[in-house]
Amino acid sequence: MTEIDILADNLKNLRKELHESQIEFAYNCGISSETISLIERKITSPNLDTLQKIATYTGKTVSQLLEIKEK
Repeated sequence: MTEIDILADNLKNLRKELHESQIEFAYNCGISSETISLIERKITSPNLDTLQKIATYTGKTVSQLLEIKEK
């Protein structure tokens, strides 16, 4: 599994736990909904600034966003 795969899955799961649409989540993070969509579809990797905004909003660290979740 690549970092983008891990991040995409973690981001989607986290967003769903918050019961937010991509638009709501992006707005609350201070980034575009297109960016969230592209990350979740594994089309692009976010830059460090975007990762930090997501981490800040969700109360996670960048490292936590990139962790493999055990099932």
